[in-house]
Amino acid sequence: MSAIAGLIHLNGSHLDRDTLYRMQTLLCPYGQDAQHSWHQGSAGLARTLLRITPEDSLDRQPLWHQGQQLAMVFDGRLDNREELIAQLDIAPSRAVQMADSEIAFHACARWDSEAPRHLLGDYTLACWQPRRQRLWLARDPLGMRPLFWYWRDDLFAFASMPKALFAVPGLTKTLCEESLHDYLCLMPMSGPQSLYRDIFRVEPGQVVELDKGRLDKRYHFRFDPDREIRLGSDDEYVEALKEQLERATHRRLRSRGPIASHLSSGLDSSTVTAVAAGILEQQDAPLLAYTAAPRKGFNGPVPRQRHADETVGAKALADRFDNIEHVILHRDETATPLDDLHEVIEQLDRAPLNACNMVWEKAIRENAAQRGVKVLLNGNLGNMSISHDGMPYLPWLLAHGKWLTLAKLYRQFKERNPNLHWRRMIRPCLMPLMPNAIWRARERSRRRIATLSEYSSINPTWSHRMNSEARARRMGFDLSHQPDWQGRKQRITSLYRIDTGEYNAITNLHGMEDRDPTADRELMAFCLAIPESQYLGDGRTKWLIRRTMQGILPSEILDTPTRGLQAPDWHENAEKLLPQMRLELEKLKAHESAGRYLDLEGMEQAISEWPAEGWDDPRVEARFRLWLLRGMSVGGFIRYAEEGNE
Repeated sequence: MSAIAGLIHLNGSHLDRDTLYRMQTLLCPYGQDAQHSWHQGSAGLARTLLRITPEDSLDRQPLWHQGQQLAMVFDGRLDNREELIAQLDIAPSRAVQMADSEIAFHACARWDSEAPRHLLGDYTLACWQPRRQRLWLARDPLGMRPLFWYWRDDLFAFASMPKALFAVPGLTKTLCEESLHDYLCLMPMSGPQSLYRDIFRVEPGQVVELDKGRLDKRYHFRFDPDREIRLGSDDEYVEALKEQLERATHRRLRSRGPIASHLSSGLDSSTVTAVAAGILEQQDAPLLAYTAAPRKGFNGPVPRQRHADETVGAKALADRFDNIEHVILHRDETATPLDDLHEVIEQLDRAPLNACNMVWEKAIRENAAQRGVKVLLNGNLGNMSISHDGMPYLPWLLAHGKWLTLAKLYRQFKERNPNLHWRRMIRPCLMPLMPNAIWRARERSRRRIATLSEYSSINPTWSHRMNSEARARRMGFDLSHQPDWQGRKQRITSLYRIDTGEYNAITNLHGMEDRDPTADRELMAFCLAIPESQYLGDGRTKWLIRRTMQGILPSEILDTPTRGLQAPDWHENAEKLLPQMRLELEKLKAHESAGRYLDLEGMEQAISEWPAEGWDDPRVEARFRLWLLRGMSVGGFIRYAEEGNE
């Protein structure tokens, strides 16, 4: 993995080398093994390298071809090296001496800005053509690596992280109020605007091109909502998914050091762990599997349909593979979600929306770093691909008059859940088909839709001025809108709004790389094209992955009726956490703008009403874990941005 940056003076003046070097220096923590830059005339490129794959030892970026007048920096991993080598007519004897970046360079030289269509993997890249005065940037379709840009009349700059762009003279960390509002209201990102007013992101699957002072943006890849795969039998879908899963996982095992995985009691991480362990077992190679657990002896209450101890299912899986070393990390009893909050904000250049999870994620990364791990697998996008629940199939059947199939599904659900009443099936069948106004009125009357003030600590005055609910509906993020019965289109739309690039980048600070087999482009396209009937059947949601992993995953994972709750004991150690919150609140009060954006009075009241019990009540969890803690996180980010401008 690399972190990349570049600076182009559009007025023809010579490159400001000091600024380029400052940009490179700010990215050094994300690429600790090597740092290099290239400059010519009015342009310069920089790269900091973290060696993850064996081929990374051959990396010689930035790359420059005098004859073609092409310079390039590349951050990422190519999963179709052999295919590209053949397409580009590169001799095998030469290819073994080439890093992924050099193969990508040849692709860009051959196909220009069409090259990203041919690249498979997690990547960002930038190509500068000085003779044509043309720069173009690209990012992989799932947005696994981050890339940002800044443009003014006399200058264009880009970097893997916003912090490097703030090295540009005159550019400040001025917040974009609209983006901050949407972030605080939990609206997924839409469009190129970042949380900073003058900084924009290359969106997943996008090419951004600057040609003679004109900026153009287009997508090099989008998932096809009309594509559907029809196979001959249910078993054929299972075999096809197994093949796709093994291929996607195998692509992510290329490493110059040990490989580890996240392992919870959920279907996604356990599937990734099991498939990876099976492949590595054939290579006589080990796999570290990490499970985050509450403090030893924790027996506190958790909300209904959740379980606190994920080690039971995780251990049952680990015991099935001789090459898995299972590492259970219990929460440090003295740790709180606020301990490293400001450090994480500075690393991300944004506020983490789930500070509780950052605690155990950091613990896993630190332990893995001590063991020399280079690759850390996860299944973060599994619910969009392999473990889609299939619920949109119910209203689809109703809308298309498939009454017998619907009745059959109900009987199957009834067999597995004898207490299930037919009225329980009405809501998932009818709700997505109702006019939105009727649906919203019904759900609000039954308190099934949370109001904005219940999940966001936004200042009500600012929310009113921003017209939050109307803005959410206009942007397509209305949380009170009923679920879509068109499952494929719904998932594709959601995918375009997910951007985890910065979160993946901070893993590089620990000398390793996050990789998600469930976010493989070909696996994702396959899963999106499968009929909904394969995901909901035999009285079970997520039917396809359950069949696929039958006999591989233990019953403690496949058949558990509850879902794991991460960091269930986050609220403990209140004698340390509450003073931290009060201190943070006083700092926020000292910043005039923080009070403009956040409901500081409400946050103060919540701290004073900290409960001694009732943590199994979803309303208590929502108020303190979501509303209050997320408010603290966003407040810390506001302070970070403002103090950076002082």
